[in-house]
This record gives sequence, structure tokens and C-alpha cells, in this order.
Amino acid sequence: MREVRVPVLIAGGGPVGLSAALFLARLHVPVMLVERRATTSPLPRATGVHARSMELFRSAGIAEAVQAAGLRLVGKNGSRSGVPDDRPEIPRIILRTRSLADLGNAVITESGDEFAADLSPCDPVWCGQDLLEPVLRAGAESAGADVRFSAELLEVEQSLDEVVAIVADRATGESYRVRADYLIAADGVGSGLRDRLGIERTGHGLLEHMVSVLFHADLTEVTGGRRFILALIVGPLTGVAVCLDGRDRWMFWTGLDELVDSNGSVVIDDETALKFVRQAIGRDDVPIELEGVFPWDSAHLIAERFRSGRVFLAGDAAHTHPPHGGFGANAGMQDAHNLAWKLAAVLHGWAGESLLETYAAERLPVDHAVADQALLRERFRATAHEQNGFRDFPTVIVGYRYTSAAVIDDGGPATEVMPEQLDLTGRPGTRIPHLWLKQRGVRISTLDLCTDSMTLLTGADGAPWLAAAIDIGIPLHAFGIGADGELTDPSGQWPASCGITPAGALLVRPDGFIAWRSPTAVTDPHATLRDALAHLLGHPAALPTAR
Repeated sequence: MREVRVPVLIAGGGPVGLSAALFLARLHVPVMLVERRATTSPLPRATGVHARSMELFRSAGIAEAVQAAGLRLVGKNGSRSGVPDDRPEIPRIILRTRSLADLGNAVITESGDEFAADLSPCDPVWCGQDLLEPVLRAGAESAGADVRFSAELLEVEQSLDEVVAIVADRATGESYRVRADYLIAADGVGSGLRDRLGIERTGHGLLEHMVSVLFHADLTEVTGGRRFILALIVGPLTGVAVCLDGRDRWMFWTGLDELVDSNGSVVIDDETALKFVRQAIGRDDVPIELEGVFPWDSAHLIAERFRSGRVFLAGDAAHTHPPHGGFGANAGMQDAHNLAWKLAAVLHGWAGESLLETYAAERLPVDHAVADQALLRERFRATAHEQNGFRDFPTVIVGYRYTSAAVIDDGGPATEVMPEQLDLTGRPGTRIPHLWLKQRGVRISTLDLCTDSMTLLTGADGAPWLAAAIDIGIPLHAFGIGADGELTDPSGQWPASCGITPAGALLVRPDGFIAWRSPTAVTDPHATLRDALAHLLGHPAALPTAR
């Protein structure tokens, strides 16, 4: 049998698997992705790409392509930045109404204005999975990933040293063996790999059998030209109507437990699907072109473990969310990035194997908290914000906090993984605050400085830190903001925004999360920096003890 050797094998070619392939290939890790489907998804499924995911795509060089494929999401009053932009956009407005024909009495439940504080360099994008996956695939392949559709994973075994998989080419019938250092299981809700590994899931389980109906209809007269991303239909029929392209492509989903037969199978025909759509519209005289009908399950399930030996779970294979908030796919893509930079660090030799243990330590609590937020919004669609434990959208998207060996806490007060109030003030374990800087006259974000390696950031008086970063023994970018005029802070908020003085320093990870902070200067910056990196990366032998 023919054999192929690759450092990382990915099972699953959805948005999470393709994102993992993109992130790894961009970090110069040879990677192979296998997907049994012949093509990327023809269905929208997940639709909203959150600002945090767009930050990751910005660092990977595909943000503009994602924006071009979808619609920019803005507040009800337009762009949050106030800067003119010719990209197509749609207000991030969510309505509650009895039907689309009754929008005159609708209530706005969300408007997108909570991001008006300019928390991110990126706007979220309204981009269905059918449009996003081709962009991710093209980006991954352009970066060097070996992406194989019509390739089915048949068998997997692992030892202490490697993972061995048998893959079948569904087009030719040929089977071949793949040997890899690590395997990422991004094979979806019904993950066969998770089941083979014997990893159980906990949570609230199956919530409801659902159906989504894709259709085309000119609803301009019905809606009165009112623009929104989705409407919560609360009337004789309960469901969600979603505008996919800002024009005439729509999706409606609703529960269909009453249509499940005695064998647990969903039974729905086109006539019944069209009846649901007409009820949601609130009129029977609108021409409707049916594109497709697909059943699915709303569930709340989180894997008890995200790792078994050399196999890592990511995305729906690890955590299944109710659809409200659009958190599921975004959390999965963030899984992929968290795991990708750590795998790259280990495979390139500048981190120890123990760094990989921090993947589950960080992502499992966050994914559980995000799933709980989706569940809260699912159960209390109109009053979720009034419920105990509710967290606002910015906190869920960018405000979570990691606690692991890849973070050195500096003794702040204990906080939840998802705090009650958004707190991006430079505390280790949180994402670095976004500030617009100028680098040789070009506007960049603080997040743009932290992409493919560890990054040291200091202020105008941080020359000793910058000198200590030279030849430290691992890939390390170092920037003094305001130190030499090359990198300036027009806002004047750096470094105070991160809780350090002009002589202090931050270590920021490739995912933009702060790993360590020194508020002020220290006596021996080289030893301090070396010790911090050795702790964070689990690889003291890789760092020199002396200059």
C-alpha cells in the first residue's frame, strides 16, 4: 500500500478543518486534509463570521477575500468607524415579529451597536458556509496545504510516536496509508473519530429536531425595504428567518419534532416546507423558489476531553452549540487557530510537547461557556439579556480569558473564563487591546504585530527589553512602540491601555493573547524574559542561559 508522511493530518473539510489547514500551512507546517465529500458545502449553515474570527483571517491574509464573498455587518446606523466604505453591507439588526409581513410592529432585539467602541480592527462579515469554505480552501491550498476532497478516512491507529490512518480515494477506489505526527479531528457533530476514541460528551443533549428551508423570494414589498440579518418569528409558527445575501436569498428554520416518525427519522416534503415559509412570511401571494430543505438537530453537547494521545478534537466534533448567536463555527475556527500555532511551535522545535496540553486547558472551558451562552439565547429568545449568567456579545466574542501553563498570571483578582464585564486591559490570558498604530506612516493594529511567533511589546523607555530579545533562542518579534519613531501611537493610549509603564513589557502569543506582563523595568531583563518564555513554552532547553 502506498504511504504518505505528513506532520499533521486533518480529518474534515468544513470551516474548522479548512481553517486549521490554512493556519498550519501559513506557519510552514506541511499538512494534509481529507474530506469524504466531493466539494465544499453547498448549504449556508453557519452564516455570521465574528470579528474575532476575522482577526484570525486578517493575520492569515484572507480577510479581504472573506469580505468580498459576504456582506459587512454594521450597526443600525452604518459603519461603526464612520469611514466611507464601498463594500456591500447589511445592518446587524435582529428583530422579533409575528411574521415578516408584520415588521411594522417588530421589536429590535439586537442592533450591533455594542461594537461601537472599536474593539477590533475587523468588522464581522455575513458570509454563509457555502461562500466561506471555498475561500478557506483556496487560502489553505495557496499557503501549501494538501487538501483532498473525495478522500475518506477509513481506519486510524496511534502509538506513542505517530498516528497511522488509512484513507480511500472515493473517485479512484485507491486506498493509501498516511503517517502523521498529529491528527486533528474536525469531522463534525457525528465525529466518527471521537466515537472511536471513546470520548463521551456531556451537556443538555438534543434540544430539538430542526429543519432549514432555503428559498429565493423578492420580499421587498413584504418587508417595506427594511434591512436586517434575521427575524425571530414568534407567533402561530416559531422560527428564524434569515436574509442570506441582503436581497432575495433566504433561509427559514423551525422545530419539527412533530414531524419525526416512530423510528426517529425526520419526514418532511417540499409542500410542508413551503407551508412553513409562507407562515413565516405572513402572506400566501409571494412567488417562492425552493432551493433546498435539510433537517438538523439543535443540541448542547461538549466533549469531556479535547485530546486523546496524538489526536485533537476541534469544532463540532468537540462541542455542539444551539444556533443562536452564531457562536459554534466561530468557536471552532478559534479552536483551530489555538491548536495550529501550538502544533507549529512544537514541530518547529521552539516549544516543548507540554505546550499542546494547554489547548484543551484553554479551549474546553471557553467552548463550554460559549455553548452555555448559545443555550441561554436559544431558550430565552426575547429575554436572554435578563437572565442570570447572560454575557453581552462583545464579551462572548473577544472577552473570554485563558488560564493555562501558556499564561503567567500576575496576581489579579480571580475572574470567570467569561467575565461579567468586558475587561481588555492587558491582563495575561486576555486578548491584547486593539489600538490603531502607525508603522512608517501605515496604519496597523496592535493585533497586526502578533501573528506568527511570540511578540515582545514595550514602550518608549523599553530599550533594555528590546536588547534582551536579541538572540533569545526562539522566533521572537520585538517592538518598542514610540521608542524610535518607526512605530507610533497616535491615540496616546499605549502603554497604559495594557497596564504597563513606558519601561514595562508584554509578551503576546501568536493568537494575540497576552502571555505575560511586566508593568515596569526589571534589573535583568534578559533573564526575566528567558525565564518567562521557558515557562510559557515548556522548553527551557531551547533558550540560552547566557548572552
